[in-house]
Amino acid sequence: MMQSNVMEFVENSQLAFKILDYFRRNPSAKDSVEGIAKWWVREDPVEVRRVLEKLVELDLVGKRSNASFDLYYAANGSMDREELQ
Repeated sequence: MMQSNVMEFVENSQLAFKILDYFRRNPSAKDSVEGIAKWWVREDPVEVRRVLEKLVELDLVGKRSNASFDLYYAANGSMDREELQ
């Protein structure tokens, strides 16, 4: 996706900005939807999941699973942290 579309989404979604800002400040952070909703951004988990899925689609956040097949989200290595400063 073009960089302008990524920035437009982030600029128009305060929740996306909050999630990406958390990753910028904590690049090795990873958590489940529920953990991100409760501890990082204090927002509704349904909305957090929607935004995380969009961030995955934009290749800004990675969606992974551990050995127990629990899903979690982490910063994607291609995310340009300078863009959010």
